[in-house]
Amino acid sequence: MVPVLARLVSTKRLFAIGAVVVLLAIGTLVLLIWGTEQGGPPRGGLTQTQAVQAAWNHVDNGALSVVSSEVRKDFKTGFDLPVHHWAWVVTFTGQWHLLCQGGPEGCDPTTEWVAIDYSTGDWIASQYSYPTGK
Repeated sequence: MVPVLARLVSTKRLFAIGAVVVLLAIGTLVLLIWGTEQGGPPRGGLTQTQAVQAAWNHVDNGALSVVSSEVRKDFKTGFDLPVHHWAWVVTFTGQWHLLCQGGPEGCDPTTEWVAIDYSTGDWIASQYSYPTGK
């Protein structure tokens, strides 16, 4: 009679462990699907490092450093270009001579953003942010 009881306990325990594993797997799948539907960027896009490297190839001379880099959903460039569903927007700081008044010492520091396609790394657009004055 003792071996039969031990077999029943082991079967119940095995069933309970199996049920917990199945529930955890279903819960994880639901969270992954729900997280994607909540507006997060799709998997497989450029990493932040890759986006910054791609943006450095398109920023004008005079850029000194990266101020920020962020993924933006439904990014509008303002240049009559189509809306990009997902884009990396990398902002640089620097001194661009087109904003100078009387030589290099008269250059106002400013920023330039560069938009990169989230999936392909292709350049979308760039624009300077002009200073408001001293």
